[in-house]
Amino acid sequence: MRKIFNVLFLLFSFSQLSCQNEKIDENQLLKDEVIAIHDEVMPYMGELKSLKKEIDNKLDSLVQQDSLVHAEEIKKLSLLSEQLDHAFDGMFVWMRQFKAPDADAEKEEAKSYLLDQKEMVQKVNEDIKEALKLAKVELAEN
Repeated sequence: MRKIFNVLFLLFSFSQLSCQNEKIDENQLLKDEVIAIHDEVMPYMGELKSLKKEIDNKLDSLVQQDSLVHAEEIKKLSLLSEQLDHAFDGMFVWMRQFKAPDADAEKEEAKSYLLDQKEMVQKVNEDIKEALKLAKVELAEN
């Protein structure tokens, strides 16, 4: 009977360790996913600034030509310029506040934090892609 108890205890212990490792691995995978979402658009930060500069130049040109005649286009370009700024700033705001959970962190808290961060960085990712797309379309029209 004692042998059976010892075997069951060992099996229980191994299963607990296995679950613990799964949570560590799950959180590591989640962290890797968050970083991958960030890494996907980080290389486009320079392009965001370049496109903003082109949009601002186009905007300035229209204002100098005739701000009343081009009022609608000026408004549209101003909003696009702000959207490009917002997308750019969003990346750096997210990066400044992101703190990868350390190994000592409570696993469920770390998972919750990483899920929140994933949602936030996904929004940053989408904002950047959308701003890039709109700016390219706008600049391609002329």
